[in-house]
Amino acid sequence: MSTFFKRGAVALFALAVLVLPMLLTACNKIKLADYPAIPTSFAYETDGNATIVQAGTDFEMPLNPSRGMRGETYLTLGSGGEAFPSSGDDAMRRLDAQLESFSGEGITLMQVYIYLTNYCNDPLPESALEELKTYMTAVRERGIKMLLRFAYEYSESNKEGPRTRDIIGHCEQLKSFFEQNADLFDDTVYAVQLGMIGLWGEGHSSVHSLNERKIIKAVADMVPDDVFVMVRTPELLTKVPEEEEPRFGVHDDYLVGRDDEWGMMDWSDPEYAKLLRKCKFALTDGEMPWGDQSPDGIDMLGVVGQAVGYGLTSLSIEHNYVEGGAEYLLKKWQSEYLTPGQLDELGYPYNPYLVGERISVFDYLRHHLGYQLAASDLKIEGGRASFMLTNYGFAAAHGFKIEIYAGGKLVTADGDPDLGTLTAFGQRVFSFDYDGGDIEVKIFSVRDPDAVVRFYNEVPFESGRNVICRT
Repeated sequence: MSTFFKRGAVALFALAVLVLPMLLTACNKIKLADYPAIPTSFAYETDGNATIVQAGTDFEMPLNPSRGMRGETYLTLGSGGEAFPSSGDDAMRRLDAQLESFSGEGITLMQVYIYLTNYCNDPLPESALEELKTYMTAVRERGIKMLLRFAYEYSESNKEGPRTRDIIGHCEQLKSFFEQNADLFDDTVYAVQLGMIGLWGEGHSSVHSLNERKIIKAVADMVPDDVFVMVRTPELLTKVPEEEEPRFGVHDDYLVGRDDEWGMMDWSDPEYAKLLRKCKFALTDGEMPWGDQSPDGIDMLGVVGQAVGYGLTSLSIEHNYVEGGAEYLLKKWQSEYLTPGQLDELGYPYNPYLVGERISVFDYLRHHLGYQLAASDLKIEGGRASFMLTNYGFAAAHGFKIEIYAGGKLVTADGDPDLGTLTAFGQRVFSFDYDGGDIEVKIFSVRDPDAVVRFYNEVPFESGRNVICRT
């Protein structure tokens, strides 16, 4: 939701107060797929700095791809490069302003709303698709990735909106566009939100009655099979076709750290525990309310707990940080601290070498959103070598794979190379034949091999590889 829009949002939020809780209340009738529980503690104690130096308390956060805090920006197709509809803001200038504003926080992600408002009841012209391609090319040039959401409706006063057939038609066009620009899509999009339905694509308050099942199916067909899709509510999640369910996650756009009617669902509902288990096996995103519209009683530790519980890969830094020069909660949490004892008591994952005696709540979130990988326990004996990989983050490295090189040659290792199954508290040992030479480890995105991951170790990072042993 745009800063431009929120200045006049009183009536819309009043509407949302009435509508969104009704949508979420329906969740008490839902039945979600049942996923296994993940570990709640690490199985092994690492050998510390004995064989591979760990990241210390002054370790600078690497700009690893497809994880972390994110900005928020917009493009309205067919409006001469405008950002949010009727804002008068230039989309490219806003994108660059977001990147500059949060450069110190190290963001590599941007939630991008693509507004199709001008084509609610018409096919997308070629000019609109070219405009989208130009924007995606600019995103690629800036070296970031998008959390992509298409939407139509942005204001209660605007009574124009798409019908189901219009949305399905646009999904078919966009599917062809993505297929024709597959490399560009893979280079710039890390996940897609369902969008399409209602105000800001949040799934409520649409002008016309829409067939949600048909739209979900159309969006699933639009998005390449190896890309995750997120929905706003568990109710929408229940309408996902069974064969598509594994790649669907959620985005909670109202993180307040307590059970709330605007939240996902009643925390006492047995399905809520199933939702949290499900989230560990998909990509998830979250945001807090705007700082100047926040309710009383936002619970700091509760918000951290939601980030852990959902296994958040990304979190908005546009919300409740610094808005119009005023400092809000995320900013203030730079001066609130967590200790290892607190984190142990709460059962939250953390990197003990990074945390040290304490870490600010802000930095804890910043470092632990998504995956955080560190190597340890290097052993070389009898013509074999092995090391352990630990994930200290909230979520698995979905869509990432590991390659190991010894003496410059790719080796075949024991251990699952798919890191999408290495959840929070996950540890995995990789062993391989070894006859000498440097040992290098490359973690990369399957969809974008140039998107490589640096370990939370004080080791050389050269040509996209972590050098964990130099001979």
